[in-house]
Amino acid sequence: MKISTKGRYGLRLLLDVALHQEQGTVTLHDIAHRQAISPKYLWQMVTPLKTAGILQATRGPHGGYRLAREPGRITVRDIVSSLEGPVSLVDCVAAPSTCVRSASCTARDAWVEIDRKLNAAMDGITLKTLIRRQKKHVR
Repeated sequence: MKISTKGRYGLRLLLDVALHQEQGTVTLHDIAHRQAISPKYLWQMVTPLKTAGILQATRGPHGGYRLAREPGRITVRDIVSSLEGPVSLVDCVAAPSTCVRSASCTARDAWVEIDRKLNAAMDGITLKTLIRRQKKHVR
């Protein structure tokens, strides 16, 4: 599995919101400027992130975006899976029926183990963790 631009930029979008929402809602225009990402591209990520309960929108002249949950409750896996679908290296891990050998395949067993570790690593990194890291970089 390779994380697409959508997954990578989605993480940057949410980290930007997390870092700036204390001053109020964050606009896509401001995120686009700070992150050097097209506002049109950011727009494509908003709906899936809202649907996943990660991002919330406020309309109006002072509208923008805020996190829908505390940063410590949003993992890298939450973000990537909401934008790209289930995180899995090999199709037969998530859907064993895609391969007739799944039930007795030792190679699949290895992929399942790697998949568990990858997902555990992604679950172990939250936006709160990344906020702390970002603040160390800025000093």
